[in-house]
Amino acid sequence: MVNQTDYLNEDERKLDKSTLPLIILGVIIVGIAGYSLWSTFQTKSQTTSEVVPESVPDFSLINQHGQPLGLSDLQGKIWVADFIFTHCPTICPVMTQEMAKLQSEFDTESVYFVSFTVDPDRDTSEVLSRYAVKYGADEKRWHFLTGEKDQIYQLANEGFKLAAAQHGGGFPHSTKFALVAPDGNIHGYYDSRSKPAMKQLRKDVKALLKK
Repeated sequence: MVNQTDYLNEDERKLDKSTLPLIILGVIIVGIAGYSLWSTFQTKSQTTSEVVPESVPDFSLINQHGQPLGLSDLQGKIWVADFIFTHCPTICPVMTQEMAKLQSEFDTESVYFVSFTVDPDRDTSEVLSRYAVKYGADEKRWHFLTGEKDQIYQLANEGFKLAAAQHGGGFPHSTKFALVAPDGNIHGYYDSRSKPAMKQLRKDVKALLKK
C-alpha cells in the first residue's frame, strides 16, 4: 500500500526540481545587478573625488629655473597640479608620464601644469630642471616647484587636501591630480592611476576651456 505521504514527498521533489532553475536564475540576476551597482560606484569613486568649494591658498616657491613663481602667476589660468619627488622609484614616474601626456594633448590650449616636490631638500632647481628636460616639459607651461618643506607640506595637506609627508626615510604622498579652474577654485581630484579618472580629467579640462 502506498502511503499518501509518499505522494506528497514525490510532489515536493518535482516542485524542487522545477523551481531550482528559477532560483538559480534569480541568484544570477541579483548577482549581476549587485556587480553593476558596485562597478558604477567604483567608476564614480575613481573618476573624481568630492569637489571642495575651496580656492588654492597663496604660495610663493621657486621653479626649475631658479625663478620665483606663485599663485598670482597662475591667476586666471586652467592648471593641473600634483605632488612628486624626482628620485621616487614607484608612482612618481607614472604620474609624471601622465602629466606629460596631458601637456602633449593640450599643447595648443592655455592649460598649465605644476608639479610640487615633496622632497625640496634634495630637489633643488637644478635637479628639477634636469627632471623637467627628461620628461619633455614645456618650460612656459609646466612648472616644477621647490622651496621650504613646511610650506610645501602645508600647501599639500591644508591647501590642496592632498596627503604629503616625510616618514621613515620616504616621502609618501597622494597619487591624485588636482584641476584648478581660472577662478582659483579646485575643480576636482583625479587618481593618476585610474583610466576612468584621467578620462574624466580630460573632459573637465575641455569643459573649462569652453567657458
